[in-house]
Amino acid sequence: MSAKNRSWSSGGRLDLDRIAADLAAADAATACRALDRLGPRLHRLREPEHHRAIEMVCSLLYIDAIDRPDFEEVLQRAMDVLADQGARVIPALLDQMRGSDIKSHTYLARILAMMGDPALPRLRNAIATADDPYVRTFALYALGKMTCRSVARALPEVIGSLMHPDREVRDSAARTLGKIATVVPRRLLTPRRRREMFETLVRAVRDVQPAVRAKAMRSLGKMAAAGLLNGRQRSALETSARAALGEADVYAWDNAYIVRREARETLDRLASGPAAPAARPRRTPRPTASF
Repeated sequence: MSAKNRSWSSGGRLDLDRIAADLAAADAATACRALDRLGPRLHRLREPEHHRAIEMVCSLLYIDAIDRPDFEEVLQRAMDVLADQGARVIPALLDQMRGSDIKSHTYLARILAMMGDPALPRLRNAIATADDPYVRTFALYALGKMTCRSVARALPEVIGSLMHPDREVRDSAARTLGKIATVVPRRLLTPRRRREMFETLVRAVRDVQPAVRAKAMRSLGKMAAAGLLNGRQRSALETSARAALGEADVYAWDNAYIVRREARETLDRLASGPAAPAARPRRTPRPTASF
């Protein structure tokens, strides 16, 4: 064993004090080596050492990669180390969301998204019960970053969030519905669920906040492109988009440019996206895991 490794361990145990010092070093290479040493052994630690080590790694998430571009690799490795811990670390990551800044929130949400299905129950609970709108917002952001089809299980919480009084929660919910529409195949979404998504987003297009209206319009376009809308819904969406652009029979120009831009892109999606599916003859259904 090298002298450096001996300084990191004592009697076969990790020297967390030394690793903490290296993670706090101004030199990115030193922090990377500390993560490489800690990562493979982190899951073997018992409490409270495991919790302490998680907090040490999470401290890296406060680094601004714009100010410190040399730490981009460190931040990616930190995310990988935390994501590899799986369900065990999820409560600690959610606790870290309370009182952290936007940089660390973004990284924490991305880590939870990397975990996928195991993080869903905790994220759904956070969206439904968290007192802090900031926590709800980033829990929704995490769902929007997920690529697992089971994210559809969170649709009730996401749809409900579009009625939240906080504009950032509504903004994030509108965005997340569009993300889910691009990840979950039509066959896994019941007609009722697709209708709920559509009707909720249509209401959000009339939100008082331009950013929410823009996200809702974008997500409706994504639903159209994914083939989640029927003919009536596509027609209603086209009318809504043209109204925002001042092209409808009833003049209803949206005074926010970001909404008009999204309306134009939505019309493009309607023109180039898949047509509404034709009705199929009834047949005995086979059991499927639909949401």
